[in-house]
Amino acid sequence: MARATNPPARLNRSLLTVAGLVLLAVAALVAGVATGRLPLVATDAPVLGGALPSWWPWAAAGAGIVVGLLGLRWLLAQARRRPAGDTWTVTADGPVPGSTSVAGGVAESAVRADLTGHAAIADARVRLTDGAPRPTLYVELDLDAGADVRGAVDHLEQHALPRLRGALGVAAVPTRILLRTGRARPTDRVA
Repeated sequence: MARATNPPARLNRSLLTVAGLVLLAVAALVAGVATGRLPLVATDAPVLGGALPSWWPWAAAGAGIVVGLLGLRWLLAQARRRPAGDTWTVTADGPVPGSTSVAGGVAESAVRADLTGHAAIADARVRLTDGAPRPTLYVELDLDAGADVRGAVDHLEQHALPRLRGALGVAAVPTRILLRTGRARPTDRVA
């Protein structure tokens, strides 16, 4: 089953990999010089004319390791994202045989439109992943300030999800929800 490619995400992961590896290499180099295992500088000669304290290589190595590990952590977070779901084909069981094909992006747009139609939801981002026959839905909801959070979640569970399951012809759609409260609708914002 072919997956959709995302060139900006690939570039992001590639740059993060290069940055993380370069920073880890620099940190290893500084740690090697500081411990004397890489004698790039004579042990009796002061580095930079002795203007820096003796603990600076350790601080630089520590900072390099932390930054490198943060870059690798970001890379791992990017790797967990899944590409958009594939095209779904739902066969009809009835007097007239047939099938309907639904693109994952179309289903995402329909769920988003359904969610943003609710009074408490200012905006929604929807990702349908993992493809047929076991989709997973990722939903980020931006809720209005003072919104009924339970009402928004109930709308997702009792209205949007049953419609999505029916459209895709599946019994269950595991869903992960991220709620953000206190957002204003784009038309309510003042520049």
